[in-house]
Parts: sequence; C-alpha cells; structure tokens
Amino acid sequence: MKNKNKVFFRYLRLLGKRLPLFLCGMLLTTVGSSSFEVVLSMFIKDIFNLAETGEASRLPQIIITNILIGLVCLVIFFVFGLTYNIEAKRGNASVQKLVFDKALRLPMSYYENHHSGDIVSKLIYDVDIASQIYTSRLRRVTAPIISVIIFLVPMFLLCPQVTACLLGVNIITLGINSRFVKPMKRIGKEMSVKNSSMTERLSTILQGMETAKIFDGSDKMAGDYKRANAEYTDVVTEYNMNSSWLSALNTFFDLVCSLAFLCVGILFIENGTTSVGSLAAIYTLYGLFSMSFLRVGHYFPELINCIARAQIIFDFLDEDEESLISAESVSKSKDLSESKGQSDSKDLNGFESDNGFKGNLERESVEEQSYIEINNVSFGYSKDRRILEDFTMNVKKGTNVAVTGQSGRGKSTLAKLLLGFYPIEAGEILIGGEEISSIGLKKLREMIAYVPQTPYLFNVSIRDNIRFGKLDATEEEIKMAAKAANADEFIMKQPDGYDTITGERGGRLSGGERQRIAVARAILKNAPILLLDEATSALDNESEQLVQAALDNLLKNRTTITIAHKPATIAAADVEIKMM
Repeated sequence: MKNKNKVFFRYLRLLGKRLPLFLCGMLLTTVGSSSFEVVLSMFIKDIFNLAETGEASRLPQIIITNILIGLVCLVIFFVFGLTYNIEAKRGNASVQKLVFDKALRLPMSYYENHHSGDIVSKLIYDVDIASQIYTSRLRRVTAPIISVIIFLVPMFLLCPQVTACLLGVNIITLGINSRFVKPMKRIGKEMSVKNSSMTERLSTILQGMETAKIFDGSDKMAGDYKRANAEYTDVVTEYNMNSSWLSALNTFFDLVCSLAFLCVGILFIENGTTSVGSLAAIYTLYGLFSMSFLRVGHYFPELINCIARAQIIFDFLDEDEESLISAESVSKSKDLSESKGQSDSKDLNGFESDNGFKGNLERESVEEQSYIEINNVSFGYSKDRRILEDFTMNVKKGTNVAVTGQSGRGKSTLAKLLLGFYPIEAGEILIGGEEISSIGLKKLREMIAYVPQTPYLFNVSIRDNIRFGKLDATEEEIKMAAKAANADEFIMKQPDGYDTITGERGGRLSGGERQRIAVARAILKNAPILLLDEATSALDNESEQLVQAALDNLLKNRTTITIAHKPATIAAADVEIKMM
C-alpha cells in the first residue's frame, strides 16, 4: 500500500502548480451537488411536517428559501465542475506530452530491446488508463466519501438511532468490497501485459505483411494473434467476473439495508422517537448515502488498477535518457568550426553542385591531420557478444573513406557509434580533436548527415520529408536540394508535385525515389560529415546511377565515411579500410 500511495501522489504532482485548482474543483463540485441533495431532503421533510400539522401558510416561505439555497448549491456545482473538467483534461494532455517527449529522448538501445507494440501499448493504452485518475477514477472515489460525510450530518440530527444502524451495515459492505482490491490490481496488471502482447502481434502482422504473404505465413501469424487475443480475453473475462460478483454483493447488501431501514423506521415512528417527515428525509438521503458507499467499494479497485498503470508509466519515464547536450560543448562550441553554420535561404556552407546549388560560406582547406579519430574502440551489444575489439581508424578532413568487410564485422555498428546511438565500452572517438562525449549528442548529430541503405520516409508530403534535414528551410532551398539529389524531375511528375504524400515508410515511391529524397534531405542538412551506409546497394542500375550522381554532389567539400560492398563505390573512395 505504501508503494501505491507513493505512485499515486507522484502522479498527482505531475499537475504541478495547477494541483490545488484541480483538487478544489473536484472537492467543491461534490460539495455543491451533495448540498443540493440535502436541501431537497429537508424540503421533503418540511412538506411532510406541514401536511401533518396543517400549517399551509408557511409553504411559500419554505419553497422560496429552499429554491434560493438550491440555486447557490447548483452555481457552486457548475463553476467548480467546469474547473475540475478543464484541469483534468489539461492534466491528461500534460501526461501524454510528458510520455511522448520521453519517448523522443530514449536511446536507440531501448527501441532495439523493446518491441514496437509494447512501446505503443505504453504510449496509448497504459497512458489512457492511468489518465483516468484525473478524469474520473479519483473523483469517483472521493466524491462518495465527501457525500457520505455531508449526508451523515443531517441524518444524525434527524434520527441518530436509524442512521447508526444504516452506517453499520454499510461499513460491513465496504469491508467486503475492500477484499476485491488485491485481485483487481493483479488482474489489471495482467490486462496491461496481455494487451501489450496482443499489440505486439498486431504490429508484427502489419509490418511483416509482405513477408507473410510471400512465405505463406499468414496462418501462423493469425494464429499467434488469436492466441494473444484469447489470453487477453481470458483476463478481461476474469476482471468482469470479479466486477459482477462485486456488483451482486453490493445489490444484496443494498436490499438488506433497505429492509433494515423500513423495520427500524416503523419501530421508531410507533414509539415517537422520530416523525414521518424526518424519516422521509432520511430515506431520501439514505438512497444517495447507500449508493455512495457502494460506489466507494466499486470504484476503489478500479482506482488501484489505474495506479498500477501509472507505475508502468513511471517505469517508462525513469528509463535512462540520451544526454543530448554536453556541458563542455557549450564552452567549446566556438572551436567546432566544422559544425553546421547558420544560413539564410542562399547560405548552405560552401556547397556547390552542377545544378547551381551554392552556399556562401567556404570551408577550411583539407588539412593533413586526422579529422575523425577512432582509437582502440571496443563495443558489444551484450557482454558475450563483442562486435568491435580495439578498433582504430583515422579519417582526414575532406576525404572519402570506404569501410569494407564481411557482414557481421561491425560496419553498421561503427555508424551507430559515430552517431552516438550507443556509448563505447573502451577507447575514444574524436571529431576535430574533441571527444564526442564532450561535444554532446545534439551537436554531434548536427555535424553528421546520414544516408542509410533503407531510408525512412514519414507519411507526409515529399516537401516535408526533405525539410526534415533543416526544419526552417525555405521553398527555394528545398527545391535546390531536390535538384542536387536528381529528385526534382520525378517529384514534378507526381500528381501533387512536392505536396505528394509519400505513404507510410515512403511506400508509394520506388526504392530509388526514396533514396534520392533521403539524399536531398542530407544535402539540405549540409553537415560537414557525411555517413553513407550502403546507400546504393539495394538499387537497380538505373536508380543507382541517379543516386550515385546525387551522392557525388553531396560528397563535395565533406568528410565522408562510406560503408560499401560494391567495387565501384570502393574505387571512388580516397581510402579503403577493411574491417576484419
């Protein structure tokens, strides 16, 4: 319970400075609605008493008084109810943004070690359930408690004996309800795990649809999903069974309370302990009072389930992040003259192509010393799987180095290390004499343009995919980059030109077209270092020639590391380094 309380209060603190406003809205909404019910019950009592005594002259005064007090209660309910709903929705949006921002800051190792379906389940399913703490579950537990307190005051004043009997029966009901807390919490966690598994299977089917059809694996994948779905259904059924048992018990005790009330009430009326009007008022409040007790018992396990999902979210939020900015890089940023400079619409750091794509800043001439130094680097994805062992490589400024070797020798791993996706275990990597750890990941990645073998295109327009290389790029810069990448011609043939949507992962374009857009993106980024990971290996001859021509434009005045297998690509490099 201590851990649940810690998670619960931590989740509330996510509201920040708006927490008091949220709590006031939630509490006073209940006060307003419950007070209105008390006013209504007192009105019923007065009506019964007037009928019993025959004092009809007091009726207008009683009606006006109750209407005025009721209106005040309704205004409180409306104003603070609106405040509560606004703050709850705002808190929900804040959590969604917090989790999404966290996802963007996680290292690549997290995504490679977790299934995308599991991550999607956390970002959508668990966040949605946990956010119900703000939007409904907390209020559904606190509101009945506050209502019970408000109802008990007039009930005890009207007839303490009857009220005490009713309170005792409802406390027993609440105790029985509390027995369902642990199993509901356990089932809630299982539902999250099973839903994550089902989402993983669905994600696998969607991503591997082509392979499944080619190798006739559709039945197997469908079977995997059906099993995951069946497991989730079993857990949901167990949850519903427990919920049904809980509802049945609550209904039974509600009936017991009603019978007890009638029996005890009749006895007290006969011996003159209470009046018919008081008993009518108590009975009016008792229906709400009993319902409030039942709601506490019903909704408390559901609140615990939401807290369990909040724990999953906090586990996600507590994952180690990438450190994008180094403290040393701030003071030493002036020394990194090779990093991307700020440019206007015509300033692209000295790049010039045959298509007239030209910048104004000139780069330093090629120096003899090494610009990129990889000294005795060791790395493995796990302790028993060492990929690189004391690897050393030096690259001079302005040169094109081809990195070759058999598959599994660590060529792509080297690219990931240069991009800072993983920390090295031993050795050092320097750029311009600075260790990449002191440069900082944000600055490091600004210095490198990366063109992979299979580039990722977002499901947006061609223009926006190219603009990803420089988010503030002008239309002129985007089109010049496309021309330099030999992409402008095929883009203009598209139905909507630069506004053409590429489809998920660029599925509406050919491999060569996707590759040229990736090159245009790299050209637009205009980084001093170019990293090519077999950028033309999966293309046909015609597409390869177009992409290679675009790469030739991109290579000018840049330090380039090319991971390659093809002899022509290796021959075009200044130096070949073979990984053994």
